[in-house]
Amino acid sequence: MSEPDRSRRDRATEVQNLIDEMRVEQWIPEGCFSSLGMLITDASLAADEPALRTAHDGLRRLYGRQVRDGDDHKGAEQRGRVLGLIDVTYWSLRRLPSGLQLNLDPQGHTARFLTAVAREPGLSNEQLAERLGVDITEVSRVGRKLVAAGVAWKSKQWRHNAWTITPRGAVCLEQAGLVDAQDSGRD
Repeated sequence: MSEPDRSRRDRATEVQNLIDEMRVEQWIPEGCFSSLGMLITDASLAADEPALRTAHDGLRRLYGRQVRDGDDHKGAEQRGRVLGLIDVTYWSLRRLPSGLQLNLDPQGHTARFLTAVAREPGLSNEQLAERLGVDITEVSRVGRKLVAAGVAWKSKQWRHNAWTITPRGAVCLEQAGLVDAQDSGRD
């Protein structure tokens, strides 16, 4: 089993174990919420669908149990926190990248943009336009699309944008077969 597959399985197992622990607690400790929040964040950034599904389904069952078992005001805060985590996992699952969403045609602007940024983080709009052979407005358009999909980030470096790939973007490129883990900065 490859290292990314092993870490995904391990994260899904950690999520399941934590939710199982939360189900048997009368009052869920703060540390459980913090640990689960961290695991969900990591799973979202790594586009780890199995761990996100495990969290989403487990949290829904946990919430159902909480609602059935009591209507006290003391548990209202915990039910609210569980509902918040359910929302986060729902939207994380909805925002998982897919090759179809990004139209990762190996010769297309989107794939070439993302591949260039994976291989050389920090490129500006002007540098990307030059490398891709397009004008700067096309770089801006494609960049907005990639930021919205959660696969690229841009930051300001003085007067220019500096583009980097997100962990989710690295996974997307690997799954599309456009780069391997070393090229995308994921070892």
